[in-house]
Amino acid sequence: MKQDFTNRIEAIDWIASISKDEGMFEVLREQLNFNFIYTGKYFLDMSEEIGQVIMLDIRR
Repeated sequence: MKQDFTNRIEAIDWIASISKDEGMFEVLREQLNFNFIYTGKYFLDMSEEIGQVIMLDIRR
């Protein structure tokens, strides 16, 4: 599913409304930024499973 937006605020509001957690929000926001940088348009391509952000703490 491809979701198109007219501006960044609309996109961020939509992302915030569907995000289950902060990690999902960050992944979608970064995809939005990437798409805009390379195409000049605000959109998300949700045809694949949404990735997750994982934080590792390797302190001993």
